[in-house]
Amino acid sequence: MAIVQLEKLTLYGIARQREEVLEGLQRLGCVHLVNLQATSPKSAERPERSDVHAAIKYLAACPVQRGPSTTGKGYDCLEVTRDVLDIKNRRQALHDEFDDLTRSVQMLEPWGDFRLPQDRELGELRFWFYPLRHHQVGDVEKRTDLTWKIVSSDNQHVYVVVIRSDEPEGMPVAPVELDTRPLSELKARLEQVEIELDELHWKRVGLTRWSDRLKRDLNEADDEAARIEAMHQLAGDEDLFALQGWVPRSTKEHVLAFAKKYRLAVQSETPGPDDKPPTLLNNPKQIAGAEGAVTFYITPEYRTWDPTLVVYFSFSLFFAMIMSDAGYGLVLGAILVFFLWRKLGGSDAGKRFRSLLVAILVATVGYGVLIGSYFGVGPSEGSWLDAWQLRIGGKPLMAPENQGAMMGIAVTVGVLHLALANFITAWQNRRTSQCLGSIGWAAVFLGGLVLISAKMVDPNPLASWLAGRLGEPYAPIQEAVVSGSSAALIGGFVAVFLFSSGRPLFSINIMDWVWRILDGLQALTGVSKAFGDVLSYLRLFALGLASAELASTFNDLAGGMLEFSGVGVLLALLILVVGHCINLLLAIVGGVVHGLRLNCIEFFSWSLKDEGYPFRAFCKKASG
Repeated sequence: MAIVQLEKLTLYGIARQREEVLEGLQRLGCVHLVNLQATSPKSAERPERSDVHAAIKYLAACPVQRGPSTTGKGYDCLEVTRDVLDIKNRRQALHDEFDDLTRSVQMLEPWGDFRLPQDRELGELRFWFYPLRHHQVGDVEKRTDLTWKIVSSDNQHVYVVVIRSDEPEGMPVAPVELDTRPLSELKARLEQVEIELDELHWKRVGLTRWSDRLKRDLNEADDEAARIEAMHQLAGDEDLFALQGWVPRSTKEHVLAFAKKYRLAVQSETPGPDDKPPTLLNNPKQIAGAEGAVTFYITPEYRTWDPTLVVYFSFSLFFAMIMSDAGYGLVLGAILVFFLWRKLGGSDAGKRFRSLLVAILVATVGYGVLIGSYFGVGPSEGSWLDAWQLRIGGKPLMAPENQGAMMGIAVTVGVLHLALANFITAWQNRRTSQCLGSIGWAAVFLGGLVLISAKMVDPNPLASWLAGRLGEPYAPIQEAVVSGSSAALIGGFVAVFLFSSGRPLFSINIMDWVWRILDGLQALTGVSKAFGDVLSYLRLFALGLASAELASTFNDLAGGMLEFSGVGVLLALLILVVGHCINLLLAIVGGVVHGLRLNCIEFFSWSLKDEGYPFRAFCKKASG
């Protein structure tokens, strides 16, 4: 659970070996190449690559798949790509035409099968078509300036045709524009379009047998483009070339063996102060799924630390607190097991993400059991589920009387999370005096929490617990807690003021001390940020409460429907299913967005100061 240690290797060889060496390194797949040129190399992407990718994506979306071809007879990458994209474009055009034809047929059917007169066939006269409401026909009957006829009617409309050179004024509705083709012709074309769509569908199904070969060709094209790009990163002349890259120490021996095989000279260096190595995270498979949540916002700098383990547990906890329902967790667990488990197990990335989902759902179900919420319903008093439910003052945690306590729990979680961030930063800076500044902030967070809780909560839980363990009266213990937390708070601010600066601690230069004082004052302005960050964790309580209240509201609405016999049961079921689905979707969105936010913004702002860039191995995509 750390950032992989790298070494910088420079390989020197004869110019004629360049392509062979690059291809070998690409097969080895463990080197992050360094550009030795003054300018950035241009990407060597083939123009048809995007077309091939689009063809692969379109074939993958086909609902019917053929088995891959074993002979390869009749296969040509560009020809297959053109055929697939032609089918895609034709199907899209035909679907658009089908929709237009359907609308035109629906509009024409009330008027019948007829052909509109050609231009000037009736002189200046034209047909005007009006779908009138039944009560509007009387307005037309009163008019003597119109030549009109009713051609059909239904429950809603009477269809009236007016013959006139210009559009009649004062009509109850505007005239409709009809397709100029007869209804029979439109229906015939509609049938033909359906036939063509069906033919194109089966042509698409037939082409799915080339999906694997298209992917292989695309990967080979990407590999070739990567080699061309790497070629432009080398340094050298007509006789020699130099290649440089970052290599994990665990695979260094493989690269050295490779260099020996090709008789290359090798220079090995550890990262120096001026070097900026890429960042390669290495975590056990069980928690590696949280790496995506980390790199989604920031890639840690090589010399900082890997927050994956912390994010793995904290994100799971935050999601659970926002979901706040064991029933929802079980539903998501069923979806994972029955619909996603095998699909996610098809790749290493999917397996890592699956492990993260398992942790999130276990935390969600566990937290839901502790607060006693199952689709917005609490367990029956005295039941075995009720025995697992935590209580404060004899009331369940989610009871209205305990909302203040739940807010306190959310704030406490936030304080502990931010204090941990500062302790980690202190450890990272342990060789400098700045580590004391980070410890000072941790003391401010913890001391402030204890002091506020000691002043606001009576009796103070911490003082009560200490009094019980020590066998001492409550009053002196409470006083000691207040004094100790006050001292920690004040001492923390002093440490922040004195040790937040990166300037020399022992200096004879008076300006260094002046700047240290200014840096300290600037650091103290972070108290507003600290206060705001702590309050941000109240969203855990607010969103959890909103989810619980919304679930309870849907339950109450469904219960009210049961008072109506017959259809009331169906309405109740509809409200329950639709309501809880909406609430579950909102809870998922809130859990992901705000769970990531608290880690990536509040937590990282105190623990990750510098951003790096990811390790990109120069490797082959194509197999074989």
